[in-house]
Amino acid sequence: ENRREFRFPAGPRTTLTITNEFGSVNVRPSGGEQVVVLAIAHSGKIDVDHSQNGSRIDVRTHVLQRGNDSELAVDYEVQVPPATTLIVRCAAGSIQAARLQGDLTFQAESAQVDVRDLNGTHLQVRTVSGPVVLAGISNSYVEVTSVSGAVTMTNVSGPKVTVNTTNGAIKYVGDFGSNGNYNLTNHSANIEIVLPTRASVDVTARSISGSVHNDFPFQPKAGSAVAASPQRAFAGQANSGSSAVRLSSFSGTITLTKQ
Repeated sequence: ENRREFRFPAGPRTTLTITNEFGSVNVRPSGGEQVVVLAIAHSGKIDVDHSQNGSRIDVRTHVLQRGNDSELAVDYEVQVPPATTLIVRCAAGSIQAARLQGDLTFQAESAQVDVRDLNGTHLQVRTVSGPVVLAGISNSYVEVTSVSGAVTMTNVSGPKVTVNTTNGAIKYVGDFGSNGNYNLTNHSANIEIVLPTRASVDVTARSISGSVHNDFPFQPKAGSAVAASPQRAFAGQANSGSSAVRLSSFSGTITLTKQ
């Protein structure tokens, strides 16, 4: 195990990019005006390249010789000023971030992405099979896309929240905030929504060849698509219908229940 620490001066427009093939990337806010990266390499078969050009900082894992996934892994412990723009690419392993305020872009193949406690950010997450866990995110623009990774959101709200998977399940627990637009879409997996009674939402749900099950006390809304196929489509409002929620699947089951 080889531990190296890098420190970079950081201003208000700093962008940090981390590229890692195997291992974990864990990002937390720092108290000062510098980016601190602790890189823990699991073997001598890898090195860490780093550079800074003005406000751009680049840190990447450099493979020196062939090895297995464990030998080529680097674990990064990162501290950044909260407003730092962050781009993390990680194939296998994990990406974790919390209490940040800058624009965040996370790209993974099988790596899990876990993001918590954000306010007023732009968050973009893309995975192939890696699961995505989001919690405690408010007043933020959120975009998640995955092929087969499950997406779990707890208390995630903002002006626009979009989730799109092919066959990854989507679960949302929370009240959808206020005045937001939410689009949760997949092709062949389930979508599960768990709402508290205080939620103020205008919901439409449709599964073309699957089914829709509602257990929440909505005020139903009439509509031709809903009337024609009540088992596969639903429209309803709770309280004043502040946030618009659109749920759609091709063959998955969509479920709405009370928290």
